[in-house]
Amino acid sequence: MQADAGGAVIPMPTQIEKLQAHASHLLDAFIQLRERYALLEPMLFNESVAKERGSGRQARGFRVLKNSLFLSCAQDIAKLTLDDDERTPSLANVICALSDDNLRARLKEQFALRKSPLAETEDDPEVLEALRRWELSEEVERREQFDALYCEATHLWAKLSTSALIKGFRTIRDKVTAHTEVRFVADKYQFVDIGTLGIKWGDLRTVIGEMQRLVEFLGQLVRSAGFAWDALDSQLTKAAQEFWLTTDMA
Repeated sequence: MQADAGGAVIPMPTQIEKLQAHASHLLDAFIQLRERYALLEPMLFNESVAKERGSGRQARGFRVLKNSLFLSCAQDIAKLTLDDDERTPSLANVICALSDDNLRARLKEQFALRKSPLAETEDDPEVLEALRRWELSEEVERREQFDALYCEATHLWAKLSTSALIKGFRTIRDKVTAHTEVRFVADKYQFVDIGTLGIKWGDLRTVIGEMQRLVEFLGQLVRSAGFAWDALDSQLTKAAQEFWLTTDMA
């Protein structure tokens, strides 16, 4: 327990409430990453944007903005994936919390026990019995669905967290963006060369796609909630088109 400024006692959040809050903040932070990448992607892959905005007197500003957005996305990828500070909403922390069998069992029950609103207004005994049988069947299916989601999430996490790409993005975060590190190479000190990390422009899209699947799975497992990804895709595409309005994007 803790008290607010007026002396009122504020109950501490439960383990599940804290995890749900982390999963919610993780979703919000991931959406911000998606927003930044939506502006960066046309700079990388749209020939009209590169030609009309990235040449002439705009060339230097275009290059600065492209590099800044890339580094920001790289830092967010590392932060939202691997940060293990207990206060940080990250994939690593949520996955770690879900490895607790007791906690996962409680979340599984919350996921499975969703009552039909029809039962609250129905008073026919036969209809109520039919609804009860249907709900029991649905609960069994949802428990199986929860287990399948957890299995897929842990499999995807094992692959993503150990990938060379994630390690490269972490190096960018640790030695380029969050801190500037120089290394002694060939008799002189040099900044860390991102080109030696094996990361291509297209790797951003690949990693962000894999992160999105995990964010989606964890939202269902922890909060029993989905997200309208198609609507977000449409909004971000429109925002990028309107920002980079060029001849073939008009």
